[in-house]
Amino acid sequence: MIGLDIESWALTRAHHIVLNEGLNLAKAAQDLDRKRSRTLVYELQKVIAAAILEAHAASINSNRLQAWQEA
Repeated sequence: MIGLDIESWALTRAHHIVLNEGLNLAKAAQDLDRKRSRTLVYELQKVIAAAILEAHAASINSNRLQAWQEA
């Protein structure tokens, strides 16, 4: 995330999530594979949660750096 503004990072991350986990989930749903769909829903949730935590951690680190530079 370093070097990118938050909007660009979010767009890139969302694109990656949709291309990987989203398309896998759509394929499983199209195949009417309930077990695989359920598994992929959990995987999608984990990936989204990880992205949120990544953005939060970067925000905290950015705020710390900014505070240190201002001191």
